[in-house]
Amino acid sequence: MDRSDHESLYRRVRLSPQSRRVATIAAVTTGTLAASTAGFAATMPGPSGNASLEPTAATGTTTASMIGGGSHGTTLAASTVGLAGKIGNPDPTLTSVSIVPDRATVAPNAPVVFTVRATQVGTGQPVTGQRVRIAVANGPQWTTTAQLQTDGSGIAKIATRLLSTTTLTAVFDGTNALRPSLAGATTVTVKSPTTSGSASGSSSASSATPTVIPGSSIGQKIVYLASLQKGKPYVYGAAGPNAFDCSGYAQYVFKQLGRYLPRTAQQQFDASIRIPKAAKQPGDLIFFGSPDNITHMGIYAGNGYMWAAPQTGRTINLQPIYTSTYWVGRFL
Repeated sequence: MDRSDHESLYRRVRLSPQSRRVATIAAVTTGTLAASTAGFAATMPGPSGNASLEPTAATGTTTASMIGGGSHGTTLAASTVGLAGKIGNPDPTLTSVSIVPDRATVAPNAPVVFTVRATQVGTGQPVTGQRVRIAVANGPQWTTTAQLQTDGSGIAKIATRLLSTTTLTAVFDGTNALRPSLAGATTVTVKSPTTSGSASGSSSASSATPTVIPGSSIGQKIVYLASLQKGKPYVYGAAGPNAFDCSGYAQYVFKQLGRYLPRTAQQQFDASIRIPKAAKQPGDLIFFGSPDNITHMGIYAGNGYMWAAPQTGRTINLQPIYTSTYWVGRFL
């Protein structure tokens, strides 16, 4: 090989800084590191765009409505700076993010606080004043449902209530100076309080009463939330939180999970999807009267029972569906 051949080869292999970054990106996305970036990509919002954790501003700790609720929320978009570009840039500082709940097991609807901490790898310095996204496991996808901002100690907190076992993670999208990072997922288990066995001689009706344990479906959560209002008085025209009429009761319960019902029983009947009696499910609404004159309604709890605000002088209770003449409506 003569001198001109050597110079030609040198020109071919000498890469500019930009070219080296491109080569690094190609190596990462096609080599062993690709597996580690897949977890980060999995936290991007799903196509549905539903957000089930709706934060409101608070001092120190962000508060949120119940996770696993309705579809009224804002799913946050991913960072506009591409992940591949950040991987290819050798300058940003490595970061680490963690998310820890204040308890691993809670009762349904009990408060739990999640603490997010972001630091620089190596130095341990806090990542301050930066956005961190909270993502909730939603089947095979992760849905971004809240954003927090770290304080001067690199910490952000969010308080919420859970109705069912929930898995979350925290995502830092990075900046020009800081690399993105993903926290390990954390799961909080929701367990219903253990109920004591029936005393000897209890009625068969008691054993037939459906158990109010929130499950994975919206209908089961509605039944559980309805049960929390047990014993509150019926007051005509009241819509909570201390007293209810029948339709105000349903409106209040559904609103907690992002379902917005009309105010009166007739309006709710007209707006609902009609369901055959044999196909009714927990969380459906039971309407009494005639289609043009709905006089009363309740929330179906299963097993032939419903939660209802009956009439003046009585309180919200679980009672059998007392007639075979009724209609079923669904908002789920």
